[in-house]
Amino acid sequence: MRARFRTWLVALWALSLLLAAVPGPSAEADRGVTCQRRGRARRVRRPRLTAAQRRAIRRRHARAPRTAIAAWLAHEPPPLVLRPVRGGSHTLAPAGPEGGFEEAALALAAAALAHPDDGAEHPIEPRLVELVYDAVRHFRAPWVHVISGYRPGSATSRHAHGRAIDFVLPGVSDRRLAAWARRQGFVGVGIYPVSGFVHLDVRERSYFWTDSSGPSEANRERPVLRREWARADRDARRRGVEPTSDDAIRAARASGGSGDAAGGDEAAAEPGEGALPPETSDEAGASEADEAGPTE
Repeated sequence: MRARFRTWLVALWALSLLLAAVPGPSAEADRGVTCQRRGRARRVRRPRLTAAQRRAIRRRHARAPRTAIAAWLAHEPPPLVLRPVRGGSHTLAPAGPEGGFEEAALALAAAALAHPDDGAEHPIEPRLVELVYDAVRHFRAPWVHVISGYRPGSATSRHAHGRAIDFVLPGVSDRRLAAWARRQGFVGVGIYPVSGFVHLDVRERSYFWTDSSGPSEANRERPVLRREWARADRDARRRGVEPTSDDAIRAARASGGSGDAAGGDEAAAEPGEGALPPETSDEAGASEADEAGPTE
């Protein structure tokens, strides 16, 4: 009996040795599968920018020198200085201490927001100019980097109707600028964290979004702060602000205008509005802020 028991023990021991010699999934293999899975997940990642584009974004957000701010504040009231990234500078003098811009100043705004390729201009909605001016006074920014203004490519885009601007304020993070703009009411506010600017437009009902697309990429628009849309408009109406009619946008959509604005009548900008300007414009948009350090 004991001999038979020993035989069984030896057989079990030999079987265990045989099983141990058979290759199986190891910790290294497990880590490889995990890395492979993570590798697939990493394919959807933050878009890459060229070194020139990264430098341009840092430069536009750099804080203006104190001397430039002091010189700007020395004017009463301070002017609205628009600096397109393609080059040049346009100074708009307000009509009074609280703002307001006459036809000559609005014509300068149209020139500053002209299409960069052919210089085509479109009259700019006065309230849009007023909002940009309110922003520079609120943040004490002596100039505005105009990333994009008039774009005639899509009749359903507010850029094609002189009602939208993509811009940056020196020394002001895009998050702070967007947070301020959302409170103005009857506006579309989009933040583009990769391309590095804020979109602002005027409209009938507010709509807020974020878009993580980079240059030459399909838009990745995502609505945000839905509960704030109607609240911002109610507060603005209490302050006496009137919405900007979207009849022209609806008419363009009904007639089959090119481009499709997301979000229906409360739409933001057309897909693809997050594209950066050509790299050749990076150096043209340089200013006194070039040597200042980047902001947050």
